[in-house]
Amino acid sequence: MPVHRLSNDVLYQDAKIALKRLRSAELPRVTGVLVKNVNGVYGPGSAKVNRQTIVKYVIEAAGVTLKSVKDRDLLDKFIEAASICDAVVPSHIPRRNLMPFGTPILDCVSAHMAKADTWQFPPPSTLTKWTNNRGISTESASQVCVKSIHVGTTPSKSINSIRHWMHKRIEEDEDDMPAAMIAMFVKSLAISSSDLCRIADAVPGKTKICLHRQDGESSSHAHNDSDKGKEDPPRIPSHIVIGNGISWALSITMPIIEEGGELFYAKPVADQELVELFNAFPPVVGIKIREEVRIIESTAEELGIGKFFLNRFVDLETLMAMSGWLHHTRSRIAVSYIMLGTPLNRLSSNDDHQWWIAFEKLPTGLRTLLMFDLKWIFLVSRLLIICMREEIIPEPDIACYLSDCRQRQYLDWWAQYVLMTATGVFPVQSKMYSATTREEVLTSLRAIDTDGRPMPAPPRRIVLWMTLTEGTVTLTEGGARFLHLERERALKTFQVFKSQPVPGCESLFSKEISEEVMLYARYGQSNYYRLDSRAKLAPNEKKFLVYHPKLPLKKIIIDMDKVSLSYLLSVFKRAERSFNEGMIEWARLNIEYVQKFFKKCVDDPVIAKKIRSIYEPLRLTVVRVCDEEPDEVPFCEMGLSRRQNDAVHQENSWNQELVLRIEDAQEQVKTLEEEIHVLTRQREASDAKLVSMREEISLGKAVDRSHWRTAPRHSGSDPPADREAWRRGSSPRSRASAQTPCPEVDVTSPPRVRTVLAPGWRDQGEAPGYGRITVGGVKRKVAILVDNPGEEKTRRRESSSSSTSSTARSSTPHSSGCSGRPSRSSDDSE
Repeated sequence: MPVHRLSNDVLYQDAKIALKRLRSAELPRVTGVLVKNVNGVYGPGSAKVNRQTIVKYVIEAAGVTLKSVKDRDLLDKFIEAASICDAVVPSHIPRRNLMPFGTPILDCVSAHMAKADTWQFPPPSTLTKWTNNRGISTESASQVCVKSIHVGTTPSKSINSIRHWMHKRIEEDEDDMPAAMIAMFVKSLAISSSDLCRIADAVPGKTKICLHRQDGESSSHAHNDSDKGKEDPPRIPSHIVIGNGISWALSITMPIIEEGGELFYAKPVADQELVELFNAFPPVVGIKIREEVRIIESTAEELGIGKFFLNRFVDLETLMAMSGWLHHTRSRIAVSYIMLGTPLNRLSSNDDHQWWIAFEKLPTGLRTLLMFDLKWIFLVSRLLIICMREEIIPEPDIACYLSDCRQRQYLDWWAQYVLMTATGVFPVQSKMYSATTREEVLTSLRAIDTDGRPMPAPPRRIVLWMTLTEGTVTLTEGGARFLHLERERALKTFQVFKSQPVPGCESLFSKEISEEVMLYARYGQSNYYRLDSRAKLAPNEKKFLVYHPKLPLKKIIIDMDKVSLSYLLSVFKRAERSFNEGMIEWARLNIEYVQKFFKKCVDDPVIAKKIRSIYEPLRLTVVRVCDEEPDEVPFCEMGLSRRQNDAVHQENSWNQELVLRIEDAQEQVKTLEEEIHVLTRQREASDAKLVSMREEISLGKAVDRSHWRTAPRHSGSDPPADREAWRRGSSPRSRASAQTPCPEVDVTSPPRVRTVLAPGWRDQGEAPGYGRITVGGVKRKVAILVDNPGEEKTRRRESSSSSTSSTARSSTPHSSGCSGRPSRSSDDSE
């Protein structure tokens, strides 16, 4: 028989044996390779496995004789001969060459995830569902719930309903295995350039198109060497499907119809609901996804769908490169055997150019093939994400402890981090196929510039990924081995993740690496940095991460049948270990026995009292590793609740005190605001008064200067010729001399007078007098405000008799001492 059929049970047992064999031997010096290269097995021409030989092996194994070479007949016979759950492999090729691990990576993951001390996603039920649906069969395709949208005919209300249904199905897939991306597969048709132009220029209706007769694979996935250098004809999408291909799928079909043996494209009217559906697509992953997205986005507006842009997309080859795929052959046939162990039929994927038919009317074989292609992308992408997770963050306890979260929240972040790293980078084929190390493979990942050319160097996120994968061990190499070494490396990995935060997840990496954190990570151990991480394990070791045999502190071993307080104290005394640190370390290494230990504590309150201080760390260790709550220990829970209540009470007291302080501060602020308001008004009044005073001063100076300019000048003591006019005060000089004389004032007799050292000062309602004071030996002219009422009356009497005594005062014009400048008259001062 040319092929072997391997059941799921056989593959699972073989994977367990392979992992055990790898872990009981020393690691190679160079690690980090998920799939190593094997030459001469896959490829075109003389290779042992290619698209022609694999179909021949499967059909001959089923005893089927082909009577026709049509694609549809060949596809139907292939599906009939293949199996849904068995792996079908050629018998004359060693499995180690066909699958470098010896079994498919799907079974390797299943065997690894069966260990109790690793991540709990995906759960065993999901892995069983994946292994039972690894192959292709008509029955499996018929069990997929498919919702179809026909562009131009499906009403907007139905499209909106399908969009909500799609998001609900995606959430269910994320609950099983967080991946942050969904599989997408596109079937496209090649048409002539003139037909595409006529479709773009046509009004909604029917436009005749001509199919370009060539291989109908999606987005030119396969090219012959003779086609290199030729310009590819334009393509339009005929089927766009997203989903998992196992339980659900969404199919979007273009409006292509057949009339009279010719094909027509019925250009639809743009539907906004359909545009919103495309915009609501989650990040997608696929084969040659960049080309598929380009075809969809570039032709959508010409085809009458509307203008939109798909969300982020990831190429499957990028995930393969990030996971350590060094196999030079990355054909779908090779990837299918290595990852799933199932054969592919790439000969009859064209099916006699029938991909334009609507999904419901597609032949059964084509519907089955379409669902299998979608399922294939879904399974391979998720298996690669799991392999990268188990390589870089193999220890869930320390990872969730540093981020202070549970497994589901952490793995949601991990999926987003892989998506962020893989988005927008694509392998440079020439560099990728010639790479011999993982670093060279990662270096071949480049971002694409606006002209479609690769950048000269990998982006920073790929460089950080290289840092994360230094010294790691992949699952196909047996996986990580020693608990303390992985926990120490997790501290460095945490810092790398912190340097490149995922938007919206910054709080997961806000913790600082303190002494307390390092104490929990190391369990009190030290001086283990130079331990051999490549050391082999015991052949009967069933744990994933184990205790290194050369650690300086002794390992804690507890016999659960002998558990008592005296027994525990003797165990820790012999091991010379601290009870708290050693107990937490024992719980992590024996996570499956913690639940049984808690039951012992329930029966023995003395033990419960002893572990009361470390009960919460023990419980959280179980939660972080097993992702489930253990049974409670009532005595410890009471103490924990009491401490929590005390903490809550203390917190409430602090809150009340803070509220009172805030209220006092608010009152103070209110008082200060009122005072500021009063002071502001006073300042405004003072400013207004100052402006008024300045205006009066300016006006007084202007009048004084005008008097100076108009006053006659004479010298000596002789009066002017018109003596009579001078005596009557009609001349400017007589008016200037008729002012109130400036007596000498004794400033040592307040409060009868107020002095202001401003010559032009004047107050409303009060008549100033003038005088002189001596300050520092210098006489200065001042204004005098009389506060005494008696003096005020005397001043008024003197003012009323000023007209009769003007002649007497004017007879001594220089006696006032103010002859240098004109002084104010009595009338003006009043």
